[in-house]
This record gives sequence, C-alpha cells and structure tokens, in this order.
Amino acid sequence: MHDKLHGGSSSHSPDDSKYRSRDQCPATFTVWKKSLLFNGEGFTVFDSSGNLAFRVDNYASNVERELFLMDAVGNVLLTLRRDKRLSLSQKWEAFRGDGVGCGKPEFSVIIKSCPLFSSKVIAKVLVTQAEGESCRQTCQYDYQMEGSLCKPSSFTIFSASRQIISQVKQKEATSEIMLGDDVLGLVVQPGIDQTFVMGLVIIFIQVVST
Repeated sequence: MHDKLHGGSSSHSPDDSKYRSRDQCPATFTVWKKSLLFNGEGFTVFDSSGNLAFRVDNYASNVERELFLMDAVGNVLLTLRRDKRLSLSQKWEAFRGDGVGCGKPEFSVIIKSCPLFSSKVIAKVLVTQAEGESCRQTCQYDYQMEGSLCKPSSFTIFSASRQIISQVKQKEATSEIMLGDDVLGLVVQPGIDQTFVMGLVIIFIQVVST
C-alpha cells in the first residue's frame, strides 16, 4: 500500500518565527487517513521520496478528543486535545511532546459555527506568545484555515496577511493507480515548520470528518 500511495516525485505573522524551516522549496507530502497499526485509528504521512515522515496512531476510544502526532520512529511531537467544555465553537489545543505537565499550549485552533445552510468551515489559529512579546495589534489570529464540508479533502491554510502557507487536496491518481478519498496531497510552503502544519492539518481533518 505504501508504494501505491507515494507518487514518486520528488509575510508571516509576528509570532511564527519558531515555526519556520530552512527549506527553500515547497515540501510535498502524501497524507493517508489510515494507521499502519492493525486496528489502530490515525494517519500515515509520507514525504516526496516515499519515506515515512509523520504518523498518528491511537488505539483508544478518545480519538475524537486527543491525538498524538509522532515522527517516523514514534517520538511524540505534538499532543492535540479538544476542549471538553460545551460551546458554540469547537476548540483544540496543541502541546509540545506528550503533553505531560501541560502548561500553556503551543497554539490553539478555534472553529466557529457557520451560518445555517452554509457548508463553509473556518478555523482561526492562535500561536501562544512568549513572555515579553508584543501583543497582536492588527489581527486577532495568526493563521486561518478555510474549507468546506462539501469538499472535506480540500482546504487551505493562510497567514494573517492572507499568504497561503499550505494547501491540502485530494491526491490525484495516475493512470495505473487508483486512490481512495482517504489519500490526500499536502504542500507546505518554505519557511514554515512542517510539524506545526501537520498539527493544523490533522485537527482540521478531524473537524470536517466528524
């Protein structure tokens, strides 16, 4: 299944400097909405060379409330938790590592309810500011994700200045390979931490899929 999934081709907000990478070209990934573990729920992510890059594995029944984003060897990079409090808005928080000790989240994602009969989904991303950093002045969010319930496999992540930092679309099949709707293509623009983007992508997929 790994070979079938892999295709074989090889202005930021003031708060996002810790999420920048040194890549000069956009990075491409294949996101498979399946776990490599038997009977496990999660995601498997391959880079443009077909190597395992990220994974989300979860045997527990609380997959809709807590997810662990790991690297290829199983080190937990981010713990993603959904706020249990009842609200008109759905909120997720991301903690570095396994979340033990918690403290402040690295970033939060707030998904507000859309007007009746609207399929549009908008999620605002707030990066937790370090002590001593100036407060936001021009915008109330650092990033925004936009998609639709009609096309849950396609959405875009924007910076506060409306620059596209990442896009997710249905993975296009070749003439020889048929892919299901659980296989997505992800493009991450240079200068953005791919772990950060993967955390956002996993959260948004959970939102539009439940």
